[in-house]
Amino acid sequence: MSSAELLFCSQCVMDGSAEELELNPDGGCNFCDQAQRALKEIEAEKPNLPKVIQKIKKAGRGKKYDVIIGLSGGVDSSFALTKVVALGLRPLCFSLDNGWNDPKADENIMRIVEGLKVPFYRYTIDTEKFKKLQGAFIKAGLRNIEIPTDHVIMSATYDLAVQYGIKFIISGGNVATESIMPPSWGYSARDLVHIKDVYSKVYGEKLEGLPTCSLWQFNLYKWWYGIRTVYLLDYFSYRRSQAIKELERKFGWKDYGEKHGESVFTKWFQNFYLYTKFGIDKRKAHLSSEIVSGQITRSEAKTILAEQPVYPHLGIEQKILAYPKRKHTDFKTDERLFNLISSIIRLIPYSWRS
Repeated sequence: MSSAELLFCSQCVMDGSAEELELNPDGGCNFCDQAQRALKEIEAEKPNLPKVIQKIKKAGRGKKYDVIIGLSGGVDSSFALTKVVALGLRPLCFSLDNGWNDPKADENIMRIVEGLKVPFYRYTIDTEKFKKLQGAFIKAGLRNIEIPTDHVIMSATYDLAVQYGIKFIISGGNVATESIMPPSWGYSARDLVHIKDVYSKVYGEKLEGLPTCSLWQFNLYKWWYGIRTVYLLDYFSYRRSQAIKELERKFGWKDYGEKHGESVFTKWFQNFYLYTKFGIDKRKAHLSSEIVSGQITRSEAKTILAEQPVYPHLGIEQKILAYPKRKHTDFKTDERLFNLISSIIRLIPYSWRS
């Protein structure tokens, strides 16, 4: 065990397995500090919810839908949808069928959309081509093999938003349970240059037949079509345990026990692939986020971490451990160009950008 791995935060459960970890004199860490700042920022933003809703409704006038929201069957997106409806917004709901959905998650989705009587669209893709793309990331030995899933979901969301003239995407992402995640544990799913290079290097052919979004398209969606993402749960005092109870009581929603367990592949990725191959336990980040926001105690988190993560067996466990580990930077990326564009946009007055 390296000296870095011996570092432990005394306030959350992050440790030296995250190379970015820096301990404070009081024993806390930089992740706690960042999370606390983020919580203060969203607290200051909460009074602006009426203005946000007014803006969304104005953009939706004369159209069939005000917002689009992707549903996974998980707690966050399901609860976000209940807030969308309670606020009087007209949502287009969809889920991506990539061949890995847990049946319990699909059942949750139908319970919610039928209970709320909202329109629902199942976005289908070529699952064989998709799994081949996932295979490229596995064979390449990269950390974030969830990039194909996240990228295709992003592409599908923008595709549907443009198709229906929707200006606002509602995300279930939230600071209360997701404020902590070390960059070194993964890589951005937005980077199509990276995705194509991984696929090309592994298979010697071009990636075709799946929804994708280039950097040029990403900026087109944001600045030409004016599509914005709203993290709606950040405008409420969101407590995951309370949300679960409410979903169970109102809709018969079923809890599957852990964050991001709605996908068989995601559960395998987090609980086996990252944990066994790279020594990364994502539960530490998820639980630390909840500790900082007062959802659970550090003692409760440590009890959970003392248990070995459970994962579905896909039958390829030993095979994938044999692939050499590689860094995302071993392949092409558009990160420098993306950072350059972002720095230029930050110089533009906010009133011109919004």
